[in-house]
Amino acid sequence: MDTEALRLFEGTSVWQRFKGYCLLLPIVLLLLVSPAAVSQTLFGKVTRVVDGDTVVFKVHKGKTERIRLADIDTPEKDQPWGREATTALRKWSLSKPARLEVVDTDRYGRLVATLWVNDVNINRELVREGHAWVYRKYLRDTSLIKLEARAKLIKSGLWSASSAIKPSDWRRGKRSS
Repeated sequence: MDTEALRLFEGTSVWQRFKGYCLLLPIVLLLLVSPAAVSQTLFGKVTRVVDGDTVVFKVHKGKTERIRLADIDTPEKDQPWGREATTALRKWSLSKPARLEVVDTDRYGRLVATLWVNDVNINRELVREGHAWVYRKYLRDTSLIKLEARAKLIKSGLWSASSAIKPSDWRRGKRSS
């Protein structure tokens, strides 16, 4: 269309609707293709435990995904209790049939999910046994707060040390409490 024909169209409600649809289209497309827009369930197997809150997951007859466990934060590998948290996650999940309830995608492109093995919520188990903090910044599963309080009370896992440092503080370089 030439510019004169466009000027004739500009005053009409058809033109206004067209412009509105053009503005909405990218938003609708983003929501449709975003993994975070719709939660999903994946079935497969944990093929590698990276650390206490990250695994590599092979989707049944599909691709491999890097997964960040939702709602929790475990000590870093070089942090006190980091090795124990990783060992616990490995014991509960490595090479076992599992289910993921995906809730988001993080800034690194990892899927964020709750990991289930034999109908046991592994995210909760890590908190219950004192291998993880509740990641309050991104918390969805509020039942974790009571599990963490109980683990602290009975000095389970990382709570047995008097100087437990949150992984977020550790990453920022605050190595003392």
